[in-house]
Amino acid sequence: FVKAMFDGQRVNSTENRAVLHVALRNRSNRPIIVDGKDVMTDVNNVLAQMKDFTEKVRSGEWKGQTGKSISNIVNIGIGGSDLGPVMVTEALKPFSKRDMHCFFVSNVDGTHMAEVLKQVNLEETIFIIASKT
Repeated sequence: FVKAMFDGQRVNSTENRAVLHVALRNRSNRPIIVDGKDVMTDVNNVLAQMKDFTEKVRSGEWKGQTGKSISNIVNIGIGGSDLGPVMVTEALKPFSKRDMHCFFVSNVDGTHMAEVLKQVNLEETIFIIASKT
């Protein structure tokens, strides 16, 4: 099963597709071929874009609509799209920038979002809609 994942085979039988989270951890850049195409080029391009964007947000270079630096991040996700980011944020908190505040909304009921919105200045807030699919 593990070899099949790294070989880009369709091991997700429910959705009949490859599970490409292994490509994110492929530090060797070994080709992962899906439908005849090596997905590693696209994965590495997106990872580079994410690194560039996050560095700009963290440094204050990237501004919100009104020109203010971002100091709040609101992650909107359900299930693993919430739990994963929460766990990573907690695990890396000792190494984090303390003037950046993270909030997590994981409930489809609008009350959760309403409570978060009371705590943030929208001019300094970025919203991330997370989905693993």
